[in-house]
Amino acid sequence: MQASIQYDTTLITIYQPKQVFNILNRLPNKHFSLQNQHSKERKHTMILRLLMISFIAYFLSACNIFQIEQENINTIKQWDTKGRVSIKTPNVAVYGNFDWHESPINFSLRIYGPLGQGSTKLSGINNKKVTLTYSNKKIVGRNATSLLRKKLGWEFPVNQVKYWIRGLPYPKTPYRLTNNNKTRLPAIIRQDSWKVSYKTFSDVKGLYLPKTIQVSHPPYQVNLIITNWNIQ
Repeated sequence: MQASIQYDTTLITIYQPKQVFNILNRLPNKHFSLQNQHSKERKHTMILRLLMISFIAYFLSACNIFQIEQENINTIKQWDTKGRVSIKTPNVAVYGNFDWHESPINFSLRIYGPLGQGSTKLSGINNKKVTLTYSNKKIVGRNATSLLRKKLGWEFPVNQVKYWIRGLPYPKTPYRLTNNNKTRLPAIIRQDSWKVSYKTFSDVKGLYLPKTIQVSHPPYQVNLIITNWNIQ
């Protein structure tokens, strides 16, 4: 299998190291001077050098592809997503469905049970105010995470999850990112004492966005299974 990268108008094809070995190994020794008694050693040295070059190029290409992928995902300014959610704390366990709308101006997160029962809605104008609506109550504040913690006992880092749900680290605090060795997609993000684990991804308009996520900070845990993405 080949990996191809587009740089401006030049297409560079990079072979995996195993391919390079197979190609070079099929070359007859006459390409390496049969009259030289060390021709076989020279051939093997050439193979090793080219394998090393191919490995480095292949690794850099994978890193570059991932960087481009992250940059493209980061340009998503408005999105809607739906799925299933579970929120677990020492005293509370919530299971239900969710829908989440996010735009540069406002956001809305609704968590609800079967047939819309037991709905809890968090909405607001970004960076200004947040409204929490549940059990016929309406509470206004400035921090979504604090409202959920104080009023419902939930531990749900809303500002960070806005990025984690897209497979991106939250940009305002330090983080440690581990990529999947095979796909180069995010596997784990460690940030703000939380561990974000990515299990599966969906292809959404050519972008790989998370489908199954676990966000944990013992004894707190949030699981998201995303069944629908709509991005702009």
